[in-house]
Amino acid sequence: MKSRDTRRVLLVNPWIHDFAAFDFWARPLGLFWLGGLLLESGFSVDLFDLTDPLSPFLPEHLRPARRSIGAGRFYREEIPRPDVLPNIMRRFCRYGLPPEIARIALETSFEKPDAVLMTSMMTYWASGVRESVELVKSLWPDVPVYLGGVYATLCAEHARAESGADLVFSGALESNVELLSGLLGKKLVEPDFENILPAHQLARHADAAALMTSRGCPYNCIYCGVKALHPQWDRLSSERVEREIHLIVGELGIRNLALFDDAFLADNERALDIMRRMAAMKDHFEIHAASGISIRGLKLETARAMKRAGFRTVRIGLETADPATQRRLGGKVTNDEFEAACANLAEAGFSKDEVGVYVMVGLPEQNREEVERSVDLVLQHGLRVHLTEYSPIPGSPLFEASCAASRYDVSEPLLQNPTILPCGGPDLGINEVNIIKRRIAGFFRQKLPA
Repeated sequence: MKSRDTRRVLLVNPWIHDFAAFDFWARPLGLFWLGGLLLESGFSVDLFDLTDPLSPFLPEHLRPARRSIGAGRFYREEIPRPDVLPNIMRRFCRYGLPPEIARIALETSFEKPDAVLMTSMMTYWASGVRESVELVKSLWPDVPVYLGGVYATLCAEHARAESGADLVFSGALESNVELLSGLLGKKLVEPDFENILPAHQLARHADAAALMTSRGCPYNCIYCGVKALHPQWDRLSSERVEREIHLIVGELGIRNLALFDDAFLADNERALDIMRRMAAMKDHFEIHAASGISIRGLKLETARAMKRAGFRTVRIGLETADPATQRRLGGKVTNDEFEAACANLAEAGFSKDEVGVYVMVGLPEQNREEVERSVDLVLQHGLRVHLTEYSPIPGSPLFEASCAASRYDVSEPLLQNPTILPCGGPDLGINEVNIIKRRIAGFFRQKLPA
């Protein structure tokens, strides 16, 4: 039982506003890192996740169906499309708890906090952040709301002007610890993430957990904003990763782990050591490589280690099959490396249903022919193509070219939404992309047994 003078902090994961959103193991991992630091510092901490499909506040009849792998749909309600967005034939929705249920939950299930710390993810979800701040402020107008996360860092000026938060934090948590300590009225311990575990236990009833074994990235992909968020590539030790998995699986009983390290295999010896430890654990669990794992270094030994460790879902990033574009984007992968990775995954025992390949569409200067050729290369292997619409990311090396190529003012976060293909060329609009998607779907329908 916490004493009455303990400083109380409420962590909030805000609503999503978008044309489309799917819960592919979406977890507010940044809040869990922050929660672990706050708990270690002696704070009382609660989590209110406005998007959680398994939220105890969401009535049973409103809960979307879940997959056994810990993924599924969000509950959604259609809302007015912001005026700045183009009028396309898609519903614009709020993903997460209905507002009336969310308000009752805040009123009846949480003590009034001393401060609210809210995260933010995609820049183009900015209006969802604003609505979430308004919800908190309508109930506790005198409680400060502090905003951090991706949108708050990459679009700091916009967030300060539009979010309604009392203060916007930009940059990594460790660079803001002193300021946050002053605002919360209690000194935080040093953010040593090698020793402090993310507070996964804050997400009660979870059927999956997010796992990151490093922050930052060694690659230099010009479409990516990760270096603007965390310039250095900081890796946790194998022992530290093992401790976190024991918390998730052994103590919390969660059996689905979503790995969000794009560069997990870049340090191959470390990756092999982590996977050996995974394979040796007594508790059964499955690993889902949720983001496009880099395939450089995906040797046969590595693929076999992935199989033994419990990888069930493997998503790899090809991005494009055009060699010139591969070099222009940063040289993370070649077609030969892609071919070798596919062969090694198959030799290790991964079925075609377990492997998916990300192909980017809507890059500046990209045409339809390039996308079609990239799709064809993946389909030749019988693998599922996941078309990834390009979003121009502030702070990325490609952002300036994106501003020049776009027919929209993509300095506005809502216009960075990939659904509208903000940088799509004249032969690569929404209709053309939908045709490519239908071709991919038709390919796999033909392969179904009669």
